Amino acid sequence: MDSKKNVTADTMRSVSRLDAWALSLGCILGWGSFVMPGTTFLPTAGPAGTAIAISLGALVVLVIAVNFSVMLAHHHDDGGAFSYARHILGHDYAFLCAWALGLAYVALIWANATAFALIGRYLLGTTFQWGWHYSISGFDVYLGEVCLALIVLVFFAMLSLYADYAVPKLQTILVLLLLICIGVIFVIALSKAGTDPLLPAFARGRSHSMQIFGIVALVPWAFVGFESIAHSASGFQFPTKRNWSVMLAAIATGALVYIMLTCLAACSVPDGYGNWQEYIADLNNLTGIAGLPTFYAAQAALGKTGLILLTVAVLATLSTSMLGFFRATSRLSSAMAKEQLLPAWFAKRAPNGAPRNAILFIMAISLPIPFLGRTAIGWLTDVTTVSVSIAYCITSACCWVMARRMNNHFLLCTGFLGMTVSGVSFLFPLIPNLYSLGALSTESYLVLALWSISGFIFFRLMVRRDQENRLGKSTSIWIMMIFLIFFSAAMWMKQTTDQKTTAVIAAIDTFHEQELQQLGIKHDDDLHVREDAFLEQKMDEIRGLLLRNSAVLLLLIVISLATMFSILSSMLRREKSLSIQKAHAEERNRAKTVFLFNMSHDIRTPMNAIIGYTGLALKLQDVSDVMRSYLEKIDSSSHHLLALINDVLEMSRIESGKMELEPVPTNLVTMMDEMRNMFSAQMEAKGIIYSVDTSGISNTQVLCDHPRFNRVLLNLISNAYKFTPEKGQITVTLLQTGGDGEKRACYELHVKDSGIGMDSAFAKKIFEPFERERTSTVSGIQGTGLGMAITKSIIDLMDGSIEVITAPGQGTEFIVRFCLETQKLVPDSPDTFVADTPKETTQTGFHGKRVLLVEDMAVNRELANLILTDLGFAVDMAEDGRQAVDKVAQSAPGYFDIILMDIQMPNMNGYEASQAIRAMAEAKKSHIPIVAMTANAFTEDVQAAHEAGMNGHIAKPLDIPVMTTTLKKVLGMGA
Repeated sequence: MDSKKNVTADTMRSVSRLDAWALSLGCILGWGSFVMPGTTFLPTAGPAGTAIAISLGALVVLVIAVNFSVMLAHHHDDGGAFSYARHILGHDYAFLCAWALGLAYVALIWANATAFALIGRYLLGTTFQWGWHYSISGFDVYLGEVCLALIVLVFFAMLSLYADYAVPKLQTILVLLLLICIGVIFVIALSKAGTDPLLPAFARGRSHSMQIFGIVALVPWAFVGFESIAHSASGFQFPTKRNWSVMLAAIATGALVYIMLTCLAACSVPDGYGNWQEYIADLNNLTGIAGLPTFYAAQAALGKTGLILLTVAVLATLSTSMLGFFRATSRLSSAMAKEQLLPAWFAKRAPNGAPRNAILFIMAISLPIPFLGRTAIGWLTDVTTVSVSIAYCITSACCWVMARRMNNHFLLCTGFLGMTVSGVSFLFPLIPNLYSLGALSTESYLVLALWSISGFIFFRLMVRRDQENRLGKSTSIWIMMIFLIFFSAAMWMKQTTDQKTTAVIAAIDTFHEQELQQLGIKHDDDLHVREDAFLEQKMDEIRGLLLRNSAVLLLLIVISLATMFSILSSMLRREKSLSIQKAHAEERNRAKTVFLFNMSHDIRTPMNAIIGYTGLALKLQDVSDVMRSYLEKIDSSSHHLLALINDVLEMSRIESGKMELEPVPTNLVTMMDEMRNMFSAQMEAKGIIYSVDTSGISNTQVLCDHPRFNRVLLNLISNAYKFTPEKGQITVTLLQTGGDGEKRACYELHVKDSGIGMDSAFAKKIFEPFERERTSTVSGIQGTGLGMAITKSIIDLMDGSIEVITAPGQGTEFIVRFCLETQKLVPDSPDTFVADTPKETTQTGFHGKRVLLVEDMAVNRELANLILTDLGFAVDMAEDGRQAVDKVAQSAPGYFDIILMDIQMPNMNGYEASQAIRAMAEAKKSHIPIVAMTANAFTEDVQAAHEAGMNGHIAKPLDIPVMTTTLKKVLGMGA
């Protein structure tokens, strides 16, 4: 396995500088390199004009190459322009860049694959023209030629897959072979013909500058593929900083080949033609070798040998192009898959490092293409000028952005020039009638629109799969794409209308001539000329009208789209702002929660000492009456302060959404009886007639969050007590109102008093936090205004409702409606985890029991020691968790009956200490009951204690009756 991995790694680093040059040049050259000199370059600008234009075009492309080389030096990913856009501009631009390059690369694969059949037509006649035959857009498609193209596609796909490591070397051999063949033919042909056949230097018609401009405008198409080495960057054997020289050499060599083949096409003409102009003008009427000027020139110079050499060069060129674009497209697809813009399936590689699945996919989608015919494929290749211009513009923009960050003025210039050149190359073929050479065919406009729409659909699918929110952030780029769709569709409609109008006028003209002939009217040449001029004038008017109307339509569409996307951008900015505000709010809430958690602990710790020592002082017999009065007031105020703290903390937990119900088996009648007993003494002291009625309950045993429902009862009854004057009346009634009686029962709780009541305005906001009625009647009554808000929140968690009926001087009645699951009560067992609950108890001693008190604060340790000693315990003490674990480990089995464990301590906290004790080998030590005695008093703190292996939880400040009850339950002594 290891050796296999090493072989893969070694073979992936298989691209030398010479190989990289061959990969780049092999993609630049293709079938068009041998055809365009006669069909495009010579009739447009002549030999001299073409040489000048190709040289200027190469310089223009070198500017873009600088931008590519800079990006490649900084980002070594195989994705090329896709990766640069992803790093610098974001995933939206990266997707557009990949979609543009993908179309160009696969279109050139298809064009070069079907070119093998064209060579057969010109050189072998009808050899492959057999089998099923049909015609598409005037091009005859034969089954034999289709089979040849399919064999070529499969062959080069398999070669790319199984010999990936050898492809760069093979490219180098093929490129050197084609250069040798072209060089030999060019030198011999030019030496025999001399320079006279290259005259005239320019074509007829347009000015020399316009002829040169026409060729320069085609430069992006003519040099597509120079950037393909960026998709092999991970395999470079040389520093990526040196890629600039590789691209420079490839572009310069490509320009030289274009110039040589153009001059070759002009240096020999068949008999009957005076010069290359006459020959090229009549090219459409010629067949065989004479229809291909470069092939004819090679044959004229070297005979059959020249024809063979040029055929070898063409086959080598087609092979390098196929291999180069298979390599670039598959690695681009793999890079997209790694970024989750394509399914992960595309990123799977063969043992030799080749992107296996991507190659197989490209082959699969290519197999139906030869059936479309060469003309339809030409529509696709026409669009590559537009698509590669997009990728080149985005890469130049990336370089410009990087240059701004680096403050590099040279790269700022090349980035800007690259964007400008790419923008011109993008617009030039899109605008019909601007310059006929560069304009797209009518069908190509439709192909461009369909390509853009398919990209939008695919992008939508990717956005749905985008779990990291990387896509859909750029609106300007998609405005441009939507504009391209509408523009292409409008131009397609305009061109088709133009063609149909021309055909109709021609038919009318023919009909008119026939009618004149039937009437015997002579139609002389002068009349013909005037009619043709008139018809052409009218056609120009129609074309102009169509173009103007299309422009107005597109302008309206652009304005609408810009407005729509402006609104969308505002919405996105607003949403982003809200998200940021939400994040800040959550951060503040977390900070508040942490603060309140810490404050809860820090406040409860000194409160424990205040309340504890006050309680102990009140037990002393020799305290004077004045001192006892002071102590009672301190005790009362301390408990009131603790209640305020508890209310604030509870409200904070409610607001943060952390409060959850924890239903346990509960007896409602017992709970209500406890409420009666708890308030009876207070009510009697105030002279209030107080009653609790539970006679209307049939299902007494339910599942309920006992502490929280207790809190509701306490808040409502204490609220009634506070606002009911002496000699008043308070009635608490719990009724059962419905339910199935077996699984669920519904209840109403009525708490009615004859107190001061509330006005209607305050009654509407009584359940809002910190709300208190501001009247002279209640000004002396203490409270935070949180009790009713907490009550409402608990009832909401129970899926219940609360209603208040009140009026000033008429008293108040709260009505709570809720439903609970019925359940049989489960009796407590000694193993049950016990949390502190407010319960009255008698202080039966714990004589003979030994407790290990673990507490880091001296004052709290002393207080707890006094309380425990008073309860009858023998007390040992430890100052932190580590000491506690050591004491238990060193003690005899059964020495300690129980451990009271603080939580926040140095060296080892209470949870860690409890877990360490539970992990001891001796059962009598590992099973010692442990009770948390801590100022961490939230519900999750109780749960954390249970999860750490503790048997109970006692909150500070210590409530001695509650503490006694909890210790008895944990020790199995009963309550």
